[in-house]
Amino acid sequence: MKHYFLLLFGTITLSTFAQKPCESNPKYNEFDFWIGDWEVYGKKGLAGHSKITKILNNCIVLEEWTSANAQQGLYFSGKSYNTYNAATEQWQQTWVDNAGGTTEYLTGKFENNAMQFLSRPFKNNNNGISIRRLTFYKLENGFVRQFGEISNDDGKTFTPEFDLEYRNKSTTIEAEIQSILKDMEMAYNEGKFESITGFYSQKGKVIGSNTEISGEEALKKYWKSFENLGGTWKLSTTSIEKIDTVIWQKGTSEIKDKQNRIHKVSFTLVFTKEDNQWKILQDSYW
Repeated sequence: MKHYFLLLFGTITLSTFAQKPCESNPKYNEFDFWIGDWEVYGKKGLAGHSKITKILNNCIVLEEWTSANAQQGLYFSGKSYNTYNAATEQWQQTWVDNAGGTTEYLTGKFENNAMQFLSRPFKNNNNGISIRRLTFYKLENGFVRQFGEISNDDGKTFTPEFDLEYRNKSTTIEAEIQSILKDMEMAYNEGKFESITGFYSQKGKVIGSNTEISGEEALKKYWKSFENLGGTWKLSTTSIEKIDTVIWQKGTSEIKDKQNRIHKVSFTLVFTKEDNQWKILQDSYW
């Protein structure tokens, strides 16, 4: 009788497995908007990096988190396992980290383009009972907002704990470079020609058909010479690509001078990180 039960149980398990329920039930795809390779930003800037993938035949949304900065020599890292529980008809999340922490959210649902979890009640530092609420918002620009809150009155009111925005890495890099180009345009158009030197790295250089300029003072002199040209400056991008630790940006530069003459060239900028900021290592034009 015992052997018969084990055989029957094994048959049921194999039959269920063969159906791959997580791939056929659309409920398991409700949290797919979080999937991606993200840079995560808080109010003070970059907070960490998070990679979200699907594992176990579409059944689990796996989060792998690493903080951007070390605290007391330790980079905080953790993982969360997110899945839809067909028996309870709830989404649930289990978080574990390298500081020994763990949080269980056994109540969760997706509605109005947001995934919201509630944690189990737990004892807080004041020997009271708290509940955490965790909400992921699917934003129109493709980013994801993660909003964490805590309640110390059995869920009657909640206080914010953190507010993070997940930005796709490739999208973030493009946005950063475009922002730098806009600031360079603004400096030129406001007549602050020498200040454009500040966008170059300490080893930055400008290379043209008959020009090669390097060093801060030489670059200042180079950009100051544009006072004679004046007018307005427009930078357009054709491509942005990150290769290893540098970014290659290609585009066209167009200056409409004080005499309404057009000066247009193609260029390639090579950016490198310096003091945690993207700076121009090489500026080539033709």
